[in-house]
Amino acid sequence: MPNQPAVLHSFCIYGAGIVAASVYTAIKTLYNRTPLFFLISDAGGRGGMLDASPAQIDGIAVKEMSAWRQELQALQKQQPLYDPDQNTVVPAYYLIAVPEAHHQAVVKNLYSLDLLDPPMEDSRIILFTSELENELMEAYYSSLAHCLTAAELLDAAKRPITQAAHQEKDVLLKVFQAKSHMDKPLREQPSLPAAQGSRLPRYITPIQAGAALTAASIAPLKDNTGESISVKNRNYCELTATYHAWKNCHAAYKGICHYRRIFAIDDAQMRTLLTMKHKWDVILPYPSVYYPNIDKEHTRYVGESDWRAMLQALRETAPAYLEAYEKGIADGEQYFHNFNMLIARAEVFDEYCDFLFKVLERTEELTTPKGAERADRFAGYLGENLTTLFFLKNRENLRIIYAGKLWLT
Repeated sequence: MPNQPAVLHSFCIYGAGIVAASVYTAIKTLYNRTPLFFLISDAGGRGGMLDASPAQIDGIAVKEMSAWRQELQALQKQQPLYDPDQNTVVPAYYLIAVPEAHHQAVVKNLYSLDLLDPPMEDSRIILFTSELENELMEAYYSSLAHCLTAAELLDAAKRPITQAAHQEKDVLLKVFQAKSHMDKPLREQPSLPAAQGSRLPRYITPIQAGAALTAASIAPLKDNTGESISVKNRNYCELTATYHAWKNCHAAYKGICHYRRIFAIDDAQMRTLLTMKHKWDVILPYPSVYYPNIDKEHTRYVGESDWRAMLQALRETAPAYLEAYEKGIADGEQYFHNFNMLIARAEVFDEYCDFLFKVLERTEELTTPKGAERADRFAGYLGENLTTLFFLKNRENLRIIYAGKLWLT
């Protein structure tokens, strides 16, 4: 999409979450085009965080599918032979901008509500797969003066990769993929574009998170070895694996990803990044975009009492970060780092973890009920907010590069 001319026809974006908002922002910036509206499933068919879908995004309406179907039927009665390419009220294309695991269900819903007519099913639906989303976000973040992307660095790299560099990589880097015995099976094995086949990149090491809470064994490496908070996994989720990496891994670069989400960086690309002349401090997934800013993002996952406890913990343990948060909100900060994913120099990774776990530990003490008495993943959700805050405060002092991610289904 980024290499194509601006979209000539009208379109709507299916979705109102982090994927949809990010896709919208990139298209608006790169092509100066905006959707007619955002489309979501009906409230009765949604659950969890989707119930919090906004009424509008950046001033553009968010419509439920059944409501749009009624509008469409009224339009067809008024103008039975309408041309969707010319009628600016009716989208010619439906851009599906939700996680890939939901693509099939969305397409099925579009047809079950007669929002699309066969045989045009292939021509009017654009699915934002991980690859297409990464391509679009790469173009978007490359266009921002303050952002540097992994693809830009890789394109600029001239140094050949030697066998010695390949061997050095194993000593330099350790990236852990957090897995749980409660994970749902993946429908397909992960596959990276650059000829990775059906296996994970070699630089990724699976680690069983929450191993202290079960007798099941799903990975040779477990997070209850060495210095550990494995018993907190029901609250901390993948962050118990992050803690393990902080306390027990001594590689020069280390990182964390998930059983469903990995970086879209293959082994050869990672070797190049590790051996480049111009060093980097941290790799983060492309930030998600929130409207009007990131202030209320936490309400989708975290109760207000827990949020206030975290702010109090910041005030006590890291007041400079609380000040950075308040300033960021006042300045309209829109970029949010979801997923608790990163790859960083050990010094940066350890500083990040020292901040993160100090704040979370104090937050647990301030919440009611206490963190140890709960199992609702609140600490994992707060971790995303704290990850965002850490890099919001430190981005001027760190060489941050952004990379795509793959959603494994």
